[in-house]
Amino acid sequence: MQRPSGVGPVQKGSSAMLWRHLCLVRAWSAAGLLSGMMLLGGSAAIAQAPAPAAARPEPSAPPAEVTTETVDLLQAGKAGDLTVSARGQGQDKVRMTIRNTTKRRLNVIVPPGLVAASKVAQPGAGGGRGMQSIGLGAVTNREGAFGDFQAEAPGGLRSVPTTGEPRSRSVAVPAGESVDVTIPGVCLNYGLPAPTPRDSLTIMDVDAYTTDPKVRKALRTLATMGTTHGVAQAVMWRVCNELPFETMMENAGGKFMNLSEIALATRFVEALDESTSPEMLEPSALTNSRILVRVEGQGSFAQDAKRINAQLEGLRVLGLPLKVVDGDTLQSCSAPALALRVILTGAKPGETRGRIAVTTCNQADAWSPLGSVAFRENSSISVVDGATLARAIDRAVSGAFVSVKPAHRAVGSTTLKVENRLPFTVSNMVVRAGNSSGAPSVPFEAVGVGPSRSALLPIQAATASVVEHVELNGL
Repeated sequence: MQRPSGVGPVQKGSSAMLWRHLCLVRAWSAAGLLSGMMLLGGSAAIAQAPAPAAARPEPSAPPAEVTTETVDLLQAGKAGDLTVSARGQGQDKVRMTIRNTTKRRLNVIVPPGLVAASKVAQPGAGGGRGMQSIGLGAVTNREGAFGDFQAEAPGGLRSVPTTGEPRSRSVAVPAGESVDVTIPGVCLNYGLPAPTPRDSLTIMDVDAYTTDPKVRKALRTLATMGTTHGVAQAVMWRVCNELPFETMMENAGGKFMNLSEIALATRFVEALDESTSPEMLEPSALTNSRILVRVEGQGSFAQDAKRINAQLEGLRVLGLPLKVVDGDTLQSCSAPALALRVILTGAKPGETRGRIAVTTCNQADAWSPLGSVAFRENSSISVVDGATLARAIDRAVSGAFVSVKPAHRAVGSTTLKVENRLPFTVSNMVVRAGNSSGAPSVPFEAVGVGPSRSALLPIQAATASVVEHVELNGL
């Protein structure tokens, strides 16, 4: 065999080893070619084959839709969509169990003017002998409050806020489930034993409980407009049982009612006697002539005071319409009421200063000083009008006579103690969540803090020190 050019002589043993090397190379080459073909073929197969089940999103059925329907408690009970049971919890509350018997989620509205009637004492307002029947407030009342605190709008009371959803009388009950709620209540049968958890009560509208129009109107108005438990109890004892307010005053130790609450109840019953409305008291019967105001000016501010005074009539401070009065002597006024004497004391470019002397009466024409507070409006006196001054008065009086201070702190939240020195119940309020001027304002609805009362409110903030605005409803 001829040697390739440039290759030296080959030994016999070396020749055998070379052939073995060549065979190995060829074998590895063949194996590599085969592996490459398998890899290419496998890639194509993977590209064309469907993904394994574990790698694909698992198909799922769309969630079953649960229909939500808003229903009235009594109407849904009559239709069989709800079963409602109630048991006594003493003389100031009732425990109600609402069971949804449908396959729909029910948003249950508990209407104002309900009675948890004892089976012995119903249906007359006097109740006969037996145990107490209980007039009900709202399902989410805070401790010491009674009723829904529906706001007064230009067209009258509105039952829902601008969002269209009921604020506080809505109870969500899932399909096929039960929900327990505790509702504050007032006794309708003075002197009878209070119902206990062993006693079953029947939930009914006040119209089914009694034929007395005054009882119907009183309970429905209180439960709609909102007040304190003490005011509501004093009214219903007077209307249902003719218990004299003098007797209540003698026994008023503060547990059920204080003297300021009895004054509010007295005014309510007077308005009830004068009312010709068939269903409820007109809000104006409780809000008009509650706040009297007079603006005075020292020295050169006299003319500006006269101009502003003429613009204040009917504007609102603390949620109540102002009634402008003239002269130094306060006119005759039914109690309770506030009188605000506003004195303009100084001004400079971009600022107006003054002070407000506040007096109050809890008995007709018996005025007594409540205190005074300074104010400053960041506007020159020449541009201050009635609306501007009304806002300044509102801020000053709100912050001076309704106070907040931390009672308990936790991570991310604080419990505030609210103290009310005004002669009316605080319906709504706005609190500044912090000490700086730029701290956010936090509104509270349906507060229900009565005169000479305090309450606890939670706020999602480290602190709060200023009450910026207070709304009263005359109750």
